[in-house]
Amino acid sequence: MKTNKQLLLLLVVVLVTFLLSGMVVAQEDEATEEMSEGEQIVREMVPGELPEGWTLPPAVGHVTNYLVHEWYQNETAGEAVRAEEHGIEFSINDANLDLQTSLAAVDDYIAQGLEVLVFTPVNEEASGPTIERAREDGVSVICEGSPTDGCNTLVSIDDYTAGYQVGIWAGNYAQENFDGEAHILDVGLPALSTTVARSEGFLAGIRSVLPDAELVQSVDGSGLKDVAVTVSADALTANPDVNIIFGINDDSALGGLQAYTAAGLDTDTLLVVGFGCEGLACKNALLEGGPYKVSAAMFPEYQGRLLIDAAIAAYNGMELPEHLIAPSLPMTADILADYYTQNEDGTFSPNFDAIAALPIEVVEKPEEETSS
Repeated sequence: MKTNKQLLLLLVVVLVTFLLSGMVVAQEDEATEEMSEGEQIVREMVPGELPEGWTLPPAVGHVTNYLVHEWYQNETAGEAVRAEEHGIEFSINDANLDLQTSLAAVDDYIAQGLEVLVFTPVNEEASGPTIERAREDGVSVICEGSPTDGCNTLVSIDDYTAGYQVGIWAGNYAQENFDGEAHILDVGLPALSTTVARSEGFLAGIRSVLPDAELVQSVDGSGLKDVAVTVSADALTANPDVNIIFGINDDSALGGLQAYTAAGLDTDTLLVVGFGCEGLACKNALLEGGPYKVSAAMFPEYQGRLLIDAAIAAYNGMELPEHLIAPSLPMTADILADYYTQNEDGTFSPNFDAIAALPIEVVEKPEEETSS
């Protein structure tokens, strides 16, 4: 027969087990908490099968910030296809990196009576008053890529998380191939909070694997390949020990690689990490098997679909989350075929079902993030 002390101990064990199991269930419930109704409708929207009572906007316009960039070409192509599937007129107004042109384009669309707008800011802060005024005039505004005051929602990846994920990948690669040595050149873009988050996420991710990973230098490549080549060349002249180049988009990463090659440095001891994988250059570089090994894939064609579907939801008065997160993952040559089919002409077609099935993960950014 158990003593009172033994029975008490058994009761305590049972109680603790029960409480712990409850905590686990609570954590699982929190992790699997259902998304908002608006977000769920956007993610599951099917042309021709809208919720009862909904109507389609006659037209959607997108004010882009730099249409010459391959990302925006592919994303807006995705928007155009999705709009056509819904039977919506779609148009583009390109600001070509000029703030006043961007804001004037918003006013022009409003003057035309457009009721739904997709907006990519040239400057996040300076665009806010114009977007807030558009909302006051009854226009629904879906931000793309970067946040601006007044938008119904922001459709984009979680930049910090995507950077963190490729940072972990790079840390593991350096551990296996560079004896744990990591000397990083960051080809960044400090003008946008989203691209800053990419660099910060990458550094946090790689340092979670290699705490002593060194940021040798961070340069402003402006997100443009020609600029990235120039600033990377100067940085590599001063720091030839760089063995990892991180670029906030593929032009930045490829520009850094071009500068490294031009400097006559050994690419066998180099890892290049890109961001976006929006077009042919990234995919071909991955398949070539050179130093460009991984890129945080952003799936522009799929984001184009999300933008149009979010625009329809906003037009119908549906409340949307502040940030509707698009899927991303570290893309490598090994898994490229899971998400893109290479066509006979060398182009790639996205596998929308596989992209849509990707989990949406968020790594919380520390309040005091450092890039030193």
